Amino acid sequence: MTNNPSASKKRTTPVSYITKIAVLAALSVILYAFIRIPLFPVPPFNVLKLDFASIPSLLGGFAMGPVAGVAIEGIKVLVKFAADPTETAGVGELSNFIVSIAFILPASIVYKYHKSRKGAVLGMITGVLTCVIVGALSNYFIIVPFYAKMFMPSIMNVRVVFAFGYCVALNAIKTIIASVLTYALYKRLSPILHL
Repeated sequence: MTNNPSASKKRTTPVSYITKIAVLAALSVILYAFIRIPLFPVPPFNVLKLDFASIPSLLGGFAMGPVAGVAIEGIKVLVKFAADPTETAGVGELSNFIVSIAFILPASIVYKYHKSRKGAVLGMITGVLTCVIVGALSNYFIIVPFYAKMFMPSIMNVRVVFAFGYCVALNAIKTIIASVLTYALYKRLSPILHL
């Protein structure tokens, strides 16, 4: 997954940088809005949905650096919230942003300093582990209490299993799939991402 040496020496113009972020953010929004698969049919765990929206963010993070990856995630969440602010009153978007950043940021930081296949794999493993841990803790301490206050007080009765069971499973599955697909796609898309 190393970059083309000649491509890495090219200076990215601000217009090119912003354009690539915008295109990847648009792809991320489409994936987030239209491909969300509930993994657990039983309430309240049916609110947890598998999506592939972190793939464009990870591609952007690898190609343009951690800041780009975070920007793509931020745009995705803001657009989704603006389009449908009442679906979860921002709780779902906040949760998605937290776990996505916990995945994208460590992965792209590691890859930034180790631009090789091994660095990419190490970065993605780090991202998966960070996402699972941060996702569990953020759901236990922030998301589930917030969701209980806004919508469903009874969810507090299953807070432990929700955060440390179902959320761990979902985030592990989601980030592993995103890592495998990103690994498969990055080399093919690298010439376009480094234009």
